[in-house]
Amino acid sequence: MRLIDTAIPLLAGLSTLVEAQNVDFGKVYSVKPQLKSASNTESSTSSMKTSSVASSIVSVLSSRHAATMVSSASTASSSKKSSVTSSSKSSSATTLSTKKAASSTKQSSSSTQKTSSSAVASSSPCINKDITDTKGKVYTIKCSSDTNVGAFTNKAATKSFADCMTACDDTSGCVAFTYVGGDGGNSAGTCWLKSSAGSAVAAGTNYVAGFLKSTTSSSKTMTTSTKKSSSSSAKIGTSTKKVTSISSKASTSTSTRKTSSTKVKRATATTCSNPNTILYNYAPNPNTPTQFLVDTTLAGLAAAQWYPPAGYSTSFTTQLAGLFAPNYLGYQQLSSYDTSACAAYCNARSDCNAFNIYIQRTPTFIPDDSCPNPTAGASITCALYGNAVDASQATNIGQYRKDFMVVIQGSNGYNLNPAPASVSSFQGPTALDAVAYSSNIYLGQKYFSTYDVSQCSTFCTTYTANNKSQNAGSSTYTPCNYFNVFNLTLNGQTQLMGCYLFSTSNASTYDTYRTAQDSSGTVYNLTNSYGYALYPQDKGLTSVTWTPAPTGKNATCSALGKAGSSFVDYNGVNYTLGCGYDVQYAADIGNQTTPDFYSCFAICDSGAYPGCNGFAYLGNTCYFKNLAGTSRTPQLNNYNVDMAWMPSSYAGFNAYTVAGTVSYTTTTTVWAGPGSTTSTTINGLSGTVIVKTSGSVPAATTTTYVTVTADQGTASTIATQTITPTKGLTGTVSIIYPTPVTTCNNKGAAAGFYSNPVPGQQSVSQYPAFKPEAMKTSTPSAQATGISYIGEYYDGGYFGASVYGTFQWPSQLATLALNHVFYVFAGHGTGYYYINLPQADDIALLWVGPNALSGYTRANAQLVQTWSAPAPATIGFFLTANTYTPIRLWFANGGSAGGFQFTMTAPDGATILRTTPNSNSGVMNADVVMFPCDSTKGAKFPAFGKET
Repeated sequence: MRLIDTAIPLLAGLSTLVEAQNVDFGKVYSVKPQLKSASNTESSTSSMKTSSVASSIVSVLSSRHAATMVSSASTASSSKKSSVTSSSKSSSATTLSTKKAASSTKQSSSSTQKTSSSAVASSSPCINKDITDTKGKVYTIKCSSDTNVGAFTNKAATKSFADCMTACDDTSGCVAFTYVGGDGGNSAGTCWLKSSAGSAVAAGTNYVAGFLKSTTSSSKTMTTSTKKSSSSSAKIGTSTKKVTSISSKASTSTSTRKTSSTKVKRATATTCSNPNTILYNYAPNPNTPTQFLVDTTLAGLAAAQWYPPAGYSTSFTTQLAGLFAPNYLGYQQLSSYDTSACAAYCNARSDCNAFNIYIQRTPTFIPDDSCPNPTAGASITCALYGNAVDASQATNIGQYRKDFMVVIQGSNGYNLNPAPASVSSFQGPTALDAVAYSSNIYLGQKYFSTYDVSQCSTFCTTYTANNKSQNAGSSTYTPCNYFNVFNLTLNGQTQLMGCYLFSTSNASTYDTYRTAQDSSGTVYNLTNSYGYALYPQDKGLTSVTWTPAPTGKNATCSALGKAGSSFVDYNGVNYTLGCGYDVQYAADIGNQTTPDFYSCFAICDSGAYPGCNGFAYLGNTCYFKNLAGTSRTPQLNNYNVDMAWMPSSYAGFNAYTVAGTVSYTTTTTVWAGPGSTTSTTINGLSGTVIVKTSGSVPAATTTTYVTVTADQGTASTIATQTITPTKGLTGTVSIIYPTPVTTCNNKGAAAGFYSNPVPGQQSVSQYPAFKPEAMKTSTPSAQATGISYIGEYYDGGYFGASVYGTFQWPSQLATLALNHVFYVFAGHGTGYYYINLPQADDIALLWVGPNALSGYTRANAQLVQTWSAPAPATIGFFLTANTYTPIRLWFANGGSAGGFQFTMTAPDGATILRTTPNSNSGVMNADVVMFPCDSTKGAKFPAFGKET
């Protein structure tokens, strides 16, 4: 999208448009007042006026600060009456209205003492000092500060920030807090408790940060130092009246009583040690409060944002004060003057209805006694509010933090617009930054006297119907797929509602405009802009009747089909439905809120989430996934989750046939046994090799348990029983796993014996000549059923060997090929089952899933192991508990000595199959069968010699 500075052309003058549509042009139609464009209005203040106001602000703040110093001096001299002194307004913001800019600083020398007294009376309890609370714990208090770490809980402060110290004392793990409430911490608020202290960062005057320092047995008396101050005459702005203000610098005056007994030492900024966080990198030159207020670079940032962000209206711009407004919701610091970024923070909160963005003169270090007036930088603040805001509330001109003057520049306010009505068969409204326009997709425009989007939607649908009728003899027509409504405003007042029609729904990604010019040359602002997209899009084919997308109950997964059924969305993309299923902990790439399940299809198709080929839907949110290569199968759930996936990218319920490679890490530990031993554990697709070395192991002081397992259960779930020790510290955990039904003579595996048709070619890497599919219709020389292990070994000698109970002569063993088939029952629960071929001489090939029954080839084998290649990594298959999975394993010897080994383990590490190395023997548990007794759970393998 590109923002165009020039005006979009209107087709006629506004008066002509009005006449054509019978609108009373004399009437002003106003939905939301908008600011005038910079192109047709003057700046809100001249440079002279800005300079005058800036001088007034600096003078007022200086006066208040000096009054604070007099107050502090008086308090220090009466320290016998009080052990704690207060800082007057040093941590609270100062207000200033335009009318009171000068009068607020008028004071004769005789009124100076009165001003000081007033300051003390209104002072807050916050002071940048260490404070000992009622429980003897010491907190370092930072006024107008937050911390740079998050909170782990919050509690209410009923009276002031002091309640937060008590709350932190009473909460385990609390070492710091941030109070958010009234200015200076002097009212009820919220204590945000932190488990990590972090560091202080500058914040609003209603923030107080506290850091737990230490504990002490007695209260600590605190006093503040003061500084000799006096009054001097000053002129404010362009006023010719002489006013008296208090100066922060020591001077001689007959109008103010000297307070030489309260001299204050001022530290220099060179002792600053607590840096502040400022995201925006800029400082005026010279770096003074006055220059900050009149800086044209900063003023230009705010002035450029006269146009509101999408979904908002501009309330005021370029003020020299922040807001004192109700329902304050907090703030964010920004790295640039970005109103859209600030609006995004507001949009993320359902209770936010306005925001104030401004530039603040911020200390580069946290001011304290050793760093009273550090150098300044410019920070950009985004403050959020629950109520609408206006310029009359922009009265927070700044404050002092120690001797550092905080002032505000470039303050803009924006209010959230009430969203227009939704329209049947259209998605929206979508707030736009400006008005969309491109001659390539533009269809027409109309203007209406009232802001009623139904008039524009009718215009859109009528356009489509007329165009389709006019092109009845053609194969295509031009439909209206998108319309954009907006306000046409002049001099800040709405005149008409505009309506533009477009042929594609991505109109808002084209050029956008903020002004329009009619044939008479009048320039109008385009505001309150919203887009609506037809859903689904009309493809403009006369042979197809457009129908609206399902909504409500008709847009649920169950309304579209059942689990496992195919569904083609309106973009023509084929999906498989998984109603009631989910693939947990796998391949999530993003999420988005939608009104229904059906809406997820279009978003996945759109490319908004690259790689999307499936999604899960829960609670009005689509969780998009890239399931390519995933071996996890969809699992039934009880959480109202539905899903869908593209079968072209994900195998779905057959995903267990996708092999996942296991990666390993090695750890070393000590055990009490002799020598060293090595064991392997696997979790998911991550394996751990545990090397145990002999050493001293501390004696057990708590109960330990030994796990005993048995594959003999008839129930459908895994049973666990814990037996506590009757004496000693060792107990027993008994686990009984379900096993398959074996009442149909189906125990074990089956194997067919063949002679390798391509002996002598095994020396070629990967033995490419051996293709087992060539023997699918060959009659085996022998068969074995009910075998209780899988593996073969021939040492190349002169004696034969018994393989699965069938004797083989050396000449037969030298070229022996074996075709094994069996089912594995997932009796050890849902999860990854692992297969490893540690060694093959000369080749072994594996298939898991449907191809094991029919359709297997060398090319689609999921694991190939040969003598000429290193042992392959372990592969895992994600199986669902109590299901049967077919497996086929071919082995072939190319000549002389040969053999192979085979290992299969369950998710919990239990052994299902394992070959005894260098022998024709091994182990097999009860989960291996030749076929399920219930044929609905798995078909029998085709007979050897009749495979397909």
